[in-house]
Amino acid sequence: MIGLFSFYKNIKNQKSNNIDLAEKLFATLFISTGSMSEKGKRQIAIILKQCPTQQDIINKVIELCGEPITSRQRYLYAKAYALSKVEYRKLAIKYLELYLNNPLYEDAFKNYHHSLGDKQFSLAEERNIHLSEMYYCLGKAYDGEYGFDKALDYYQKEQSLIPFYPAPYCHICSILIKQNKLSEAMGTYLVAKKSPHYKPFKHKNMLGKLYTEDTFKKVIDNHIIELQEKIDKGYVYKSRKSKEKV
Repeated sequence: MIGLFSFYKNIKNQKSNNIDLAEKLFATLFISTGSMSEKGKRQIAIILKQCPTQQDIINKVIELCGEPITSRQRYLYAKAYALSKVEYRKLAIKYLELYLNNPLYEDAFKNYHHSLGDKQFSLAEERNIHLSEMYYCLGKAYDGEYGFDKALDYYQKEQSLIPFYPAPYCHICSILIKQNKLSEAMGTYLVAKKSPHYKPFKHKNMLGKLYTEDTFKKVIDNHIIELQEKIDKGYVYKSRKSKEKV
């Protein structure tokens, strides 16, 4: 009986170790292995020699991860497929939706420390940032599949979670432009101009030097100029999908 218990315990530990390794391997796509243990670095080095391309690394992450049963596994699947090549886009949609329709992987956001100027975000705000990133990935995947209505819906969810960042407004407008709703896109940018986040503000860095934070204003203003040029030229979006049908 003890032997059987140990057997199942070893299987569980092995699965856990594989997920740990999958997470470390996935991290190499963004950072170096500097913070890993020497054993971890050796394991990763061996795998990387066998995986010459980014997609090879992603495929290995999925293999090591196992079936997406836990929130951690579902998160790795979602992120890995979101970074994959075009031919994996439908799988990205599948696993992003699976992740978002289940409890979130808290370790993906609880130890992060985003800030805006001298404002430090709370845990609830970090959760919203995490959610917004996943909605962005899903919107981008649907955008690539010409599912513009769904892409727009997810970009709007992204914007509602992080109204202090300009990027979601740009994502929304990119879809409206592809739907040839240029006036509606301009209206969205004008709404952004009325946002309290549009107004530049001053803050001090860690050294006490005063800075002006005006990223939101600059991004929105530049996109308004670009969109107005499109409107003036009578721009009409024609998708590749439409061209292929002709």
